[in-house]
Amino acid sequence: MRLLFIAFLLLTNIIIQAQDPAPELITDRPDQTESSAVVPLRSLQIETGFIMENDETSLVRQRSFAYNTTLLRYGLLGNFELRLGVEYLGEKVKFKSTETTSIVSGLSPVYAGFKMKIAEEKGWRPEIAFLGALDLPFLASDSFKPEYTGAHLSFAFAHTLSERFSIGYNLGAEWDGDTAIPSYFYSVSLGAGISRRLGSFMESYGHLPEDGQHEHLMDAGLTFLVSPNFQLDFSCGIGLQNSIDNFVSFGLTYRILN
Repeated sequence: MRLLFIAFLLLTNIIIQAQDPAPELITDRPDQTESSAVVPLRSLQIETGFIMENDETSLVRQRSFAYNTTLLRYGLLGNFELRLGVEYLGEKVKFKSTETTSIVSGLSPVYAGFKMKIAEEKGWRPEIAFLGALDLPFLASDSFKPEYTGAHLSFAFAHTLSERFSIGYNLGAEWDGDTAIPSYFYSVSLGAGISRRLGSFMESYGHLPEDGQHEHLMDAGLTFLVSPNFQLDFSCGIGLQNSIDNFVSFGLTYRILN
């Protein structure tokens, strides 16, 4: 009798969990704008993908790859997540004057950081989060290893414009690990819900180093929600000034709820 009662409780719990709607799946890909949302408490979110960039000058033709751009996000507290990322990179450069080609590949520095939500959206006040991270060079391949540890600091903001439209934007600074000179960055992304499963975005972003040329880019893309915890994405973009010519990216996000 006791076993039947325990089995009844377990079955009831499974049914209740199945009926509970999953929280909205909010990702930090494929756009460059980090969301102001954190992942649910004690949940693991895996965001991964592929990107190819093309750039050509009078001297070289360059094609860069990120074969695996994995970011792990874990909800440690209700308003705080841990973040760990690594990429496997490749680069193919053809020198036009000599018709020779250089090919390198390897691991990027390990990205280790956090995101903390500091304010909910209220009226004209946006939802706000703060992000901090380090680029740890210890496991990076020689071709992609900076001399020192890099760093990223940024604020993420979000406004709900209507039932279908929202806007997110980031402001921050980063240090690449090769110099002590910071580079400031911005991004603005307009998101639009096409249907319950299909979403889209348009975005402008750029880097403004204190010593060097500014870079400005635009991109757009689509997301498709396969299930409440699984999403596919596609995006492409172009450089506007002193940046890459174009790029294309696709990937996926999978969330494991507590």
